[in-house]
Amino acid sequence: MKFDKPKSLLIDSGGGWFDSRSSPMAGVFGEPDIAVCFSGDGTRVFSDSREEVFPEDPLCFVERLAAEGYTALGYISYDYLRYTTPGIVTSGDGDEGEKIPFLFFNFYKKNSFYTTSCEEALAVASSWKGCPGGPSLSNIEKNEYAQKVSAIKDHIAAGDVYQVNLSRKFYFEPLDDPFSWFVDFYRAQPVPFAALVSFPDFQLVSGSMELFLKKRGDRITTRPIKGTTRRDPDPLLDGKLAQALGESPKERAENLMIVDLMRNDLGRICEYGSVEVGELFSVRRYSTLFQMESEIEGSLRPGIGLSQIIASTFPPGSVTGAPKREALRIIDSLEPHLRGPYCGAICLFPPDGDFTMSVAIRTGVNTSEGANFWFGGGIVWDSNADEEYKETELKAKAFTSVAFRRMI
Repeated sequence: MKFDKPKSLLIDSGGGWFDSRSSPMAGVFGEPDIAVCFSGDGTRVFSDSREEVFPEDPLCFVERLAAEGYTALGYISYDYLRYTTPGIVTSGDGDEGEKIPFLFFNFYKKNSFYTTSCEEALAVASSWKGCPGGPSLSNIEKNEYAQKVSAIKDHIAAGDVYQVNLSRKFYFEPLDDPFSWFVDFYRAQPVPFAALVSFPDFQLVSGSMELFLKKRGDRITTRPIKGTTRRDPDPLLDGKLAQALGESPKERAENLMIVDLMRNDLGRICEYGSVEVGELFSVRRYSTLFQMESEIEGSLRPGIGLSQIIASTFPPGSVTGAPKREALRIIDSLEPHLRGPYCGAICLFPPDGDFTMSVAIRTGVNTSEGANFWFGGGIVWDSNADEEYKETELKAKAFTSVAFRRMI
């Protein structure tokens, strides 16, 4: 089974979407058979050129269709938190956002997608011609960012929170051929959860390396990332940077805060005493940076469904802060933008009841009007505003290097 030009593409550099650590894999998707979206006004289902609206919980609908034999691929927007965290909203301070649904899933029958080697998928995709993204603009520049970091520290001093994730939004020209750009993006920084998912009016592009939730049988796992540093061309200095990240008291404390938060989130849906921390403070190497991650897993209680899982864990703790509820309020007060799919989850549901969700970091939305990406980091008491600002620039490096290379 081959498609002349796939609609969507997942690429797993190892240990991501397809659990394959020895040989990178890809999922190649054609036209969906059914689509389900939710914008707060009912669950809309599109099939055979028809549209129907159901009052049903959209996540229950997604779970039911997957159980009927479909494979589902889509996202849950960060702004969906208003349905999982009562009393919390995202206002965007007048920002119109992406004007896209809170939740959107495509559903595929067996003849609508296939898996193949990463090498084969990249070879096909690289033959497509694309156009560049163009220079970027950000909605929060250095001085304003420092003011927002100071405001978060005031909240920490008052005892409101321990950590808050703060993001910036970057604006680019439209990606005329997002597929070929996505392949360049992946080659610039291979990651376990790369995704390009197409919808009628936009494409979701993600270079995420972070696992939000993975369900296999009754076991559920999360691997939050907290802690970042740059790479260096000098192998000796590169090794010292990795070691310094792994031993940094600040980065370890920041990581541990989120580990505790995620343990608490999983504890709401898992068997008592089953939630355990596996790897702790593991430093992983990527082409442009090092990241620190930890692993928490537990055994789901019988009868726990997708809606309950999301209600207990969403949005991901690594991109919100601790305590989560207060961090969400502070984020909304400081960020002049809606996050959309960024910091939400990109999701793959096979029909066997298992699923994989990435944290939608290094993620953007491409429309005919432009490509918007977001980059951020966790702010704690001893954060340095200048260093935190540089971290957002570092995280954007893989994206901007592709965009500007394509301009030449």
